Amino acid sequence: MTTQAPETASAPLPDVPVSPPPRTGNPWLPTPHGVSLVARIELRRRRPSAKGYVLYGILFAVVIAICLAAAVFAPAQLSSTNFEIVLVMVLGVGMLIAPSLSATSINGDSSEGVLAPLQMTHLTAGDIAFGKLLASWTVSVVALVALSPFLIYTFLTSGWTVVEMLVTVAAVLFVVLAFTAVGLAWSSIAARAVASVSLAHLTTGFFVIGTLIAFGIASLLVTDESPQRDQWIDWDSMTPEAQSALDNAYQTGDFSELDPDDYACVDSDWAYTVTHTDRIAWVLLVNPVVMISETAPIVDPETWEEDGRAAPGVFAGIHSLVSGARLGPEESVDEHVGFDECEQLARDIELAQMSGEEREAMWAEESAEWEDDWIEQQQEQANLDRAPWLGLGVVAALFAGSMWIVVNRLRVPYKNLRSGTRVA
Repeated sequence: MTTQAPETASAPLPDVPVSPPPRTGNPWLPTPHGVSLVARIELRRRRPSAKGYVLYGILFAVVIAICLAAAVFAPAQLSSTNFEIVLVMVLGVGMLIAPSLSATSINGDSSEGVLAPLQMTHLTAGDIAFGKLLASWTVSVVALVALSPFLIYTFLTSGWTVVEMLVTVAAVLFVVLAFTAVGLAWSSIAARAVASVSLAHLTTGFFVIGTLIAFGIASLLVTDESPQRDQWIDWDSMTPEAQSALDNAYQTGDFSELDPDDYACVDSDWAYTVTHTDRIAWVLLVNPVVMISETAPIVDPETWEEDGRAAPGVFAGIHSLVSGARLGPEESVDEHVGFDECEQLARDIELAQMSGEEREAMWAEESAEWEDDWIEQQQEQANLDRAPWLGLGVVAALFAGSMWIVVNRLRVPYKNLRSGTRVA
């Protein structure tokens, strides 16, 4: 009979300390490998749902329909308007979609418990921040690629050079990149995705629309006012016959029977105002749309055909309007000359006593002078040096400040946490 040896309990394994390889380099700065890895993860995780594909499909269908209409109805001659419309469409799609995606990137991962595992890897805070930024910004690049056939087609008849086109397209993509970073910053600050998306769109709306409102309000603060004096005919001092003759002259336009000595004028004081828009034009220059239009080529409204350009389009019109604000008023309050109705009446009587040929010659001369002054003013505004630098500086500051906030919020270990924040 054999006996079985009793089983002996196995001795427990000794605790072996885990020693992962130490991190190398700055724990907060981005690395090319880490950024590309996070961007790929982000693009895979945040694929649109079926409803998202429908929404984006409708949006792109509307944009493509507008671009098709611009291409179909494009004139045979050079025209930059259609090309500029396509650029505005790229800007609009990018600023609408990309910040919306980035504004849910960090707080969305935090609420799902996905952010903490990323932070516990060897990925730096900069890797996570710039990877998420790159993934959201890619949408605007996709929009540019999707609209590239219309962009190229309208560019061929725009009168622009390739370098000019590349500069403006780069400005468009940089603006979208900056506001994508703004959405990412709000995502790192706000706990709820709804709040961060709303704040991102409010920030975009402030720069696109709010700057125009701010310019209008600020114009009230840069207005000079000075008392002015006009001269008006004193109807109370006239005889009934003189009143009747003047009424009849104004109705018929025949002043030949009037005697200027029968009419006297009285003073009328009022306030003349001048708005110095040149002091607040910088408010317009920080507007992203204005900044992009300032990167477009300058088109002279009189010599564009000789220069081989297309007629002034949307961007040239915006540049002229902003240039008018930058140049300020044509005259100061001290240079303004009041109206003298007696002097005007004397001139009308003098014209009535001229022959038809003399009157037409005088009117033609005055019309030519007025037209020359108007053309000179339009050329001065259209040819004023482009000024995109302030807008580019503000956009760059938005980008740098937003990414600093994001990287600072993603650093581990945390110093402070909001109440109810989910870490893992």
